[in-house]
Amino acid sequence: MSVSQETASALVRELFELQRVMRRVLKVSIAERELSVVQLSLLSHLASVPARRAKDIGAESGLGASVMSRQLSHLEKLGFVERTPDPEDGRAQLVQITEPGRTAVADYLESDTQRLIERLGALSEADAARTREDLNRLTEIFLTSLGLERMTTCMPRVDPEGPRETTSQITTTETAHRLEDSVQ
Repeated sequence: MSVSQETASALVRELFELQRVMRRVLKVSIAERELSVVQLSLLSHLASVPARRAKDIGAESGLGASVMSRQLSHLEKLGFVERTPDPEDGRAQLVQITEPGRTAVADYLESDTQRLIERLGALSEADAARTREDLNRLTEIFLTSLGLERMTTCMPRVDPEGPRETTSQITTTETAHRLEDSVQ
């Protein structure tokens, strides 16, 4: 059974509203951040893939060459990524995340998790889990319809028993969209 026009229209409006409010939420926390949303998304992606060429990272993220170059240069200056010669092509370089970059991803994830807990204060654990499952399902439908895969398949999971992360595979919907909109 397909989705009705009325339901699809209401869902589109809700998605636009969610996108609008998420921009506001991110804008509020930007003053506390050293990294932009795009930079953090790139680091998250690099944490889950082997070293690769910048042009491939751009293709996977939807970022243009000039935006990709600026973002990677900034991350390199911070020591969060490094470039090494490509063994298959001496003219090219591979980009990979560094340990400080992995630590930054884990720290931001932990911080964002705490902010989200505060914002979702009235939501029960069961409701939050259901919402996550629904968002995951919607993300999977969109990714499949576009012939895409998740950009970030492995991120540190915040340990509910302590302040630091553990390393286990989880999925996230944060970076499966075009990042270019966030740059502006």
